[in-house]
Amino acid sequence: MDLKQGELAKHIGKTSIRMEHEPPLPEQYVQLRLRSGMGTKDLERSRIALAHSVFVVAIYDEDMLVGFGRVVGDQGITFVVSDIMVHPEYRRLGFAEWIMQEIDGFFAEYAYDDSFILLIANKPADLLYTKHRFEYLSPDRCGMLRNQKK
Repeated sequence: MDLKQGELAKHIGKTSIRMEHEPPLPEQYVQLRLRSGMGTKDLERSRIALAHSVFVVAIYDEDMLVGFGRVVGDQGITFVVSDIMVHPEYRRLGFAEWIMQEIDGFFAEYAYDDSFILLIANKPADLLYTKHRFEYLSPDRCGMLRNQKK
């Protein structure tokens, strides 16, 4: 299902829905993280992170950020899909799919055949990502996270 802005707005019965490819205000980003259950982040570090995003998808209902996703990386070899989140009152309406379609379009234009495109998914969100060409690692590979606690 290819969701364009007007189609999605009509689908959910709201004409106030819009998408932007500019980072939201850090306060909006942190607020959506909290509402969507992803936890809080420091406001100043959020400002820095958003400014260094390679690609951003921000969905608003009027002035409220209700959906978000971004790509970070070096813009040449490695890309990481990060922070895919949707406000709880807007879930199951196609917003996450719309975000991923925009990210797919970015990769179609700017990623290469030998690019590393990765993400870390929470379950059951992994089901969304498998629809967008993400695969589980093969048995000879493993994903790892560094423990940064001091």
